Amino acid sequence: MLSDLDILMVARGLDGLLVMGDSSGNPVMQYLVGNVHFERALIYKPVGGETTLIHGSMERDNAADTGYRLVDRDQVYNAYEYLKRHDGNQLDASVHMLLDVLRDSGMQGTVGFYGTQDVGAGWTLLNNLADRLEGIDIKGEFGQTLFAEARATKDSRELAELAELGRRTCTVVHEVEDFLTGHAVAGDHVVKEDGTPLTIGDVRTFLRGRLQLQELAEDHQTIFAQGAEAGVPHNAGTNSVRLRTGSPIIFDIFPKGRSGYFHDMTRTWCLGHAPDHVAEAWSATKQLFDEVMARFRVGEACASFQAQACDFYEGLGHPTPRTHPGTHEGYVHSLGHGIGLDVHEGPNLSLAQGNTDVLQPGHVITVEPGLYYPDQGWGVRHEDAVALNEDGELVWLTNYPAELVLSMRG
Repeated sequence: MLSDLDILMVARGLDGLLVMGDSSGNPVMQYLVGNVHFERALIYKPVGGETTLIHGSMERDNAADTGYRLVDRDQVYNAYEYLKRHDGNQLDASVHMLLDVLRDSGMQGTVGFYGTQDVGAGWTLLNNLADRLEGIDIKGEFGQTLFAEARATKDSRELAELAELGRRTCTVVHEVEDFLTGHAVAGDHVVKEDGTPLTIGDVRTFLRGRLQLQELAEDHQTIFAQGAEAGVPHNAGTNSVRLRTGSPIIFDIFPKGRSGYFHDMTRTWCLGHAPDHVAEAWSATKQLFDEVMARFRVGEACASFQAQACDFYEGLGHPTPRTHPGTHEGYVHSLGHGIGLDVHEGPNLSLAQGNTDVLQPGHVITVEPGLYYPDQGWGVRHEDAVALNEDGELVWLTNYPAELVLSMRG
């Protein structure tokens, strides 16, 4: 949680931290400033000290809403003045400005650097900065960074926001279901009022309109894939594909709210009826989901749930990542992941070497078992997002029926 930053800094041997970049597309900066727009911002914080935001003059009203100590960048660290001093050399000007910021911050010792920037540009900037620093060692982290660990547990404000996102997402899913089932069937195809086939592109157009009404956005394309395309987990589905009865559809929706937080859920649907082999696979997958959720509690090892999923599917004769690493059929992925300001963040329900995470209060995780056989023309997946609140109680964020077959009303 955000309130744990000082504790996490001490545990990592950090004397301070500095975060760089725009707030857009930069989850660490957004985590600190909320749903407020900043360009080329800087935030620094000594361990145990107050947080300072360096912002542009045009964003001073936005900055006032953060509650941080504020410094107007254009008045104190004016970019044009630094460029004048360095004859237009952007690298030298940027390094000079950061040297001044770090001097004025009073931070000494080991300072962690965070934020989002082009990899090559960031490497060049920090190497040049390190060569000119005195009394400060730059530390970069990889993998489970300070902010990755902080963001993995959500506070009550974040949990409330994620619950609201779940409610809005389920509203959209219900509207899509109603849209589909209201269409007529001609032969084995779903058709519109004029008798032309209903396509995935038609569904996507309807979906985007409903998302907009709920103030939700697609960060990248929602998965609405049918048949063989549903057999590849991240195949988004081809717009020109005509919807057919009895062919499994994987509908994986992961919209982003105005706050920057995500929801994530998946339903598998068959319109009208389901083939026996699809119904059997879906029933097994839902059984596994229910068995996992029966032991989903604080203190359980995250990796143990992936082991449970592999045990279950292997017992039914399906390949898994444990028996067939890199498999394209059977059970092909991990069981779930955290959600927040990224649609995939910690903790992870995987058997990856080094995954020692255990479930904690504040964790928000998706659980998504599935089976995939693209060469046989099908895939199934079921996914809900759940949370463990600050008291360790399980809270369902995805409140939507689990039904494979949708009856057509048109």
